[in-house]
Amino acid sequence: MENHEIIIRPVFSEAVYDQIVEQNKIIFEVAKGANKFQIKRAVQELYNVKVEKVNTLITPYGKKRAIVKLAKEYPAADLAVELNLF
Repeated sequence: MENHEIIIRPVFSEAVYDQIVEQNKIIFEVAKGANKFQIKRAVQELYNVKVEKVNTLITPYGKKRAIVKLAKEYPAADLAVELNLF
């Protein structure tokens, strides 16, 4: 699976804003068949950041989301600005 097929889109809401600012995490909607290692590699290669940890969940609507914690030297707020979330 290619990187652009794994990461579908960033997710943004008020709750996500708090995670971006306070916990250095950003949330993406991802392909349902992608695993944590593939998601980590895709985020690192597409956005030139270092990923510390990836958690995944399936929403009640059947969509898969990845909560990506970035390394301290890569602020999630900067990535959010790059993705036009702010």
